[in-house]
Amino acid sequence: MKYIIALFLTWVATAGLATCPINPPIGTALNQAYAELKFVKFSAEAQHLTDQLWSLWTRAPDGKAQRLLDNGMLKIRQGDLDEAEADLTELVAYCPNYAEGYNQRAFVRYLSLKFKDALPDLEKALSIRPRHLGALSGAGLTYLALGRAATAEIQFRKLLSLNPFTPERNLIPNLGTDL
Repeated sequence: MKYIIALFLTWVATAGLATCPINPPIGTALNQAYAELKFVKFSAEAQHLTDQLWSLWTRAPDGKAQRLLDNGMLKIRQGDLDEAEADLTELVAYCPNYAEGYNQRAFVRYLSLKFKDALPDLEKALSIRPRHLGALSGAGLTYLALGRAATAEIQFRKLLSLNPFTPERNLIPNLGTDL
């Protein structure tokens, strides 16, 4: 009887857990924005396109994921980094294939000066979305904070290849003189 009760309680506990749906289909819109971004002539155009990219990256797979992401990002803006990290940790547990959850948690860890903890999240975000400008920037800045300037430069150059107006271009040593 104890076995049946335990089995029933396990079933009840797991029945309420939903699984994250697949990521929204944003590939075509991403490709278009990246193609346009590569050839912009003015920084205002680049900013407009990066804003479009952010709106795509922050489109979560479902309502629960969106609430966790929005709450985490709000708590970052409010400076409540521990609570933001908790929300974003719940998000990556719920949606392990959603890049922005990892990217935002890495950002929290970077702001908390937990640079080594940020790197695995950035690597995961980039494995899901290799052209994620925020994750590339975050990886470069994190490597710089860890004293790994050569590795940071690689990330910044990838970022520059996608966005010629990226502010991180100023962190690339000898840019323009190394051609």
